[in-house]
Amino acid sequence: MAVAGGRSTKRLQRGTLSRGLIVGTALRILDEDGPDALTFQRLGKELSSSATAVYRYFASRDHIMVAVADELDRISLEGYEPHESWAESLRDLATRAWNTALDHPAAAALCMGRVTRGVHELRAVDAVLEAFHRGGWRGRAAVLHYQAFSNFILAVASNNAWRLVNQRFGAEVNWVQEYQPADPDAYPYAEAAKEHLRSIDMTDVFHRQTDLLLAALEAEAATLPHD
Repeated sequence: MAVAGGRSTKRLQRGTLSRGLIVGTALRILDEDGPDALTFQRLGKELSSSATAVYRYFASRDHIMVAVADELDRISLEGYEPHESWAESLRDLATRAWNTALDHPAAAALCMGRVTRGVHELRAVDAVLEAFHRGGWRGRAAVLHYQAFSNFILAVASNNAWRLVNQRFGAEVNWVQEYQPADPDAYPYAEAAKEHLRSIDMTDVFHRQTDLLLAALEAEAATLPHD
């Protein structure tokens, strides 16, 4: 039986509902309608099922978000292969995380960087640690660099995701750096840069941040003993 908008009101056949289907639907809801739209009732409606059926797979909205976070890791890692250069591997992993947050800003804003203990998170951890190992870091130093790198990339990506969510779904947010002081001569550097401040592309900023981080890591790596 069809309804307006093309969705079917027919219930799923018994056994059709699955964790993967629920997670994929949750991600689509977040993409289309933002963070506040994801409820058990909405999931039941979209799945032509019931909220109670969804509860059999996930005890809470928070449990769903953990699963969505691991799905973001899966999306980011799809097709990834280590590069010959460990630094280019890190750049690739960083860019993949950024692009995933651009494609799924509501999900990224809510849960990118959460600890999921899922298989795809483990794959991401291992990929970053492999790059640092090949760069010459070992033991605690490798873990320290992995954590610093990951925290930085995920924080920057999720912060930009929040900006995109606020911009798209109507919340008031002052994300454009636009200044009109009464006395522009008192702030000569901001005045000279004002057109660039108001129009800078955040993806360009991200790539520059990544360049700076990798340059610092490469300089340190050059001083390390290698096996």
